[in-house]
Amino acid sequence: MAQVGPAHRRGVRRVFAVLVGAMALALLPAVAASAQLPTTNDPRVGLSPGLDNAGTASLGMQHLANRPKPPGFSDPANPGNFGFLTSDMAFQGDYAFVGNFNGYNIYNIATPASPSLTTSVVCPGGQGDLSVYGNLLFMSVEETRARLDCGTQGVPVGQEALRFRGVRIFDISNIATPVQVAAVQTCRGSHTHTLVTDKHDRRNVYIYVQGTAGVRPATELAGCDGNNTNTPTGDNPS
Repeated sequence: MAQVGPAHRRGVRRVFAVLVGAMALALLPAVAASAQLPTTNDPRVGLSPGLDNAGTASLGMQHLANRPKPPGFSDPANPGNFGFLTSDMAFQGDYAFVGNFNGYNIYNIATPASPSLTTSVVCPGGQGDLSVYGNLLFMSVEETRARLDCGTQGVPVGQEALRFRGVRIFDISNIATPVQVAAVQTCRGSHTHTLVTDKHDRRNVYIYVQGTAGVRPATELAGCDGNNTNTPTGDNPS
């Protein structure tokens, strides 16, 4: 009986591995082709287009209600106007807080199939990322059109002291009439933010801010220096 040496066994294993690999590669086109085959039972096929009346399809969920944007939160002449985008949402109790690049809306969602608009706050500034804690609502603001007073007229040249970019804070103890109680300026504005609480510190909440805009000049906000190429990337002026 002939003996099979280690070298021969290694050669057999290599040949076997090559054959298995070749078989797997040969199967890949067939698998890919089957994954790309069109299906005739996809509910999205043939959906009608539209802005407020587009066709819908759902799987694993049920569409209960739809509410169009209230006045002040859309541009009828240009539905795609970026300045009126709906952005982020927050929830507390029976209410949904819906951020928009032009402010925010508060809806009562106690009856999910019939949500009702509680109030609208027009306050331009872009992004509109929202967080809610107790009677306080926090809103991210990033665009240069934002004003301290929530005005819609923008910031004229030479009046940069009126500009606001950072985090607005609203008192929502009266949910129907929110009141801006503070506005924390940052060097890069606030694209998004994160609200954090500490179980050992019930008196305070903490907001971590992410700003993506360019650094503001010191003439607009002391402590910032958008004209210095060595400016640190932090959001908070020192």
